[in-house]
Amino acid sequence: MKRHRPPHLYLDHTFYAITGSVLHGKAFLRPNRAKELLHKKMAELILECQLLCYAWVILDDHYHMLIKTRIGRDLPQLMRRLHAITSLRMNRQQGCPGRQVWYSYWDTCMRHERDIWTHFNYIHNNPVKHGYVRNLADWPCSSYGHYLATKGEEWLMDVWERYPVVDHVERDDFLAGPLK
Repeated sequence: MKRHRPPHLYLDHTFYAITGSVLHGKAFLRPNRAKELLHKKMAELILECQLLCYAWVILDDHYHMLIKTRIGRDLPQLMRRLHAITSLRMNRQQGCPGRQVWYSYWDTCMRHERDIWTHFNYIHNNPVKHGYVRNLADWPCSSYGHYLATKGEEWLMDVWERYPVVDHVERDDFLAGPLK
């Protein structure tokens, strides 16, 4: 069965939340050197494509970025190159030539400032959400440490309180009630 893949919308000077997923959710990024390779190549290509990165996190089977485009059509080029280069190098490092590493990526165009900051928090909270750590500062493969060092804990807490991450609804009792 084919998964639904909506068309991408590439706009200039626009914020995007990007999620890149490893094929079949495998932990191909588990070795720290794979995470370091992905982060290094991500930083190089973002600079080369003249994009701005506002947040990032790398876990064992996926990553997230919050970026702003200068020229929207540069985004798919960045993603193709990032996945091609990192898959070749990771496969070489891990002795798995020809293995498909990346499944796909998803981009979400931010429409409001609230979207930007909520995704900023979502990205940084991802290692806690997935049970890697209890404290955000304990996950080294994230931009959280940069903001903690440069902006401080009080600033990060203020952003969290103003733009909380709503990941899911615990109960759906509201569906049972009558419409008013």
